[in-house]
Amino acid sequence: MARRGKRLSGEGQIETRLSALRQDLEALQEDMRGLGEGVGAAAQERLSEALRATESLASQMQDWSNENLDTVRDSIREQPVAACLVSMGVGALLGAILLRR
Repeated sequence: MARRGKRLSGEGQIETRLSALRQDLEALQEDMRGLGEGVGAAAQERLSEALRATESLASQMQDWSNENLDTVRDSIREQPVAACLVSMGVGALLGAILLRR
């Protein structure tokens, strides 16, 4: 009979440990949910910052192109071969950069 008492107490210990493990896992799940929400908010903020920066750069680029369009047209008309070579070089550079990713 002494064995049965030990066996029950051993089963009781297992139940106690399983209960503690369940509580730890539930706490871990809650921590992971909180972490996921925090990461999502931080990513959203970074994305918004990047979008604002991109919009600003696009606006600056549009202003620059509007200001210098006539100059670029004149340069292309005066030196069409050089303009073609430059555009081919830029295309090759962009192609090499995009193919690496």
